[in-house]
Amino acid sequence: MNVRIDFFADLVCPWCYVGWEAMKRAAEARPSVACSVKWRNYLLNPEAPTEGVDRKEYFNGRYEPEKLAAIHATLMQAADAAGVPLNLSAPTRLPNSLDAHRLIHWAAGQQLAELVIDELFAAYWVEGRDIGELGVLAEIADDAGLDAALVRELLATPADRSSVLTLHVAAVRSGITGVPVAILNGKAVLMGAESQENYGEAIDRVAA
Repeated sequence: MNVRIDFFADLVCPWCYVGWEAMKRAAEARPSVACSVKWRNYLLNPEAPTEGVDRKEYFNGRYEPEKLAAIHATLMQAADAAGVPLNLSAPTRLPNSLDAHRLIHWAAGQQLAELVIDELFAAYWVEGRDIGELGVLAEIADDAGLDAALVRELLATPADRSSVLTLHVAAVRSGITGVPVAILNGKAVLMGAESQENYGEAIDRVAA
């Protein structure tokens, strides 16, 4: 049985990192099921300035300290359970992720999307690199085997920005208001970051 997994996510969302890893591992644990994983870009803050904003100031302005601490504790518990090396203190900037999504779009054309996504998540959530900076994106492209010089040139232009934004708008119009969201074969919908076990059970149900 073939199972198509459309995974809507944003790279600056830690829950998306946890869900992405758990979902991939659930799919890999089922070699008898042909899982096709498709990344679907979603912009949590499409109006963010190109240079991004200070991450600590942004969240301190949205949550009371106790609430933020509780969210972080729950998140770290989920990350530990999924084996995700999440470091919430690593990123200092909350970047506009549009260019990172453009990089994934180009990588998909060379069957390198998953590798680039993994590199982007690790760069931001483990190493604390600013994935809104063109130089950082070019380095990640080079590490993944893409033409870094070409990527740098393309990032300096509006190439495919409208395509990425159109896909984001389509996701919003379909009813997606937050991420991560996984849709299996267009019918089973899992909203929020699930455990590997829960993703696996969903795959099994759809495959059956």
